[in-house]
Parts: sequence; C-alpha cells; structure tokens
Amino acid sequence: MVWLGLVLLVAGAVPALTADGDLGGVDLTVAGAVVMAAGAVLLVAGILRLRRRRRPGAPGGVQGFYRTSTGKIVAMVAAVVYIVSPIDLVPDVFLPVGVVDDATAFTWLLFALGQEYTRRSRSARRAR
Repeated sequence: MVWLGLVLLVAGAVPALTADGDLGGVDLTVAGAVVMAAGAVLLVAGILRLRRRRRPGAPGGVQGFYRTSTGKIVAMVAAVVYIVSPIDLVPDVFLPVGVVDDATAFTWLLFALGQEYTRRSRSARRAR
C-alpha cells in the first residue's frame, strides 16, 4: 500500500506541477492533483499500518516484534502532508529552489520507509 501510494504521489505530481491544458476534456492539473491526493491517502494509511504489531500465532504467521516509533510515524505523515500541501517554506514559483524543499521531504520519506522495511524484515527473519 505504501509503495503504490508513493507511485501515485509522484505520478500525480508530474502533471499537477508541469502540465497546462486539458486532454480529452480533462484538466491535467486537476487530474494530477486528484491522483496525488489519492496517493497521499494510500501512503498515510500504509504508514499508519507500520505501528501495528502481530503476535506469534496470529493470522499471517510470526511477523516479528519490531514496531515503528510514534515519533517517526508522525514525522512521515507530516512529510506527506508537507509534500501535498500548497503551503511550503519556499513557494514552488521560485524554481528550482521551491521544488527542492518538496524533493528533500520526499527523499527523506523514501529513506525512512526503506529503513523501516529493512528493520521489519530483519526482525521477521530473527523470529523464525
């Protein structure tokens, strides 16, 4: 769910930030914003699922005992909201610096998610 959300977030950001006009009667900017919002919803839902922990013997087998901290989950959700929101520290009209702050938040989010999945997979391997 997280990776699909990331893909939709990027796929929606490209037409929302770069395209102008419409294709087949659909405004590309609006369509990009809708896809970006759907990706953000899936991404936040996937991030919130990182907090759950399965116990041994639970349906789905042993998943290990690693839990993502509440602070890291809040930071990841804040990064998604910052990326999607039109309010930025540096407005996007000041190219390229305005896009760099969103790209930095996105890069940190990718790094943090990769780190969490690596920790979870190591924890699951140790539990076997």
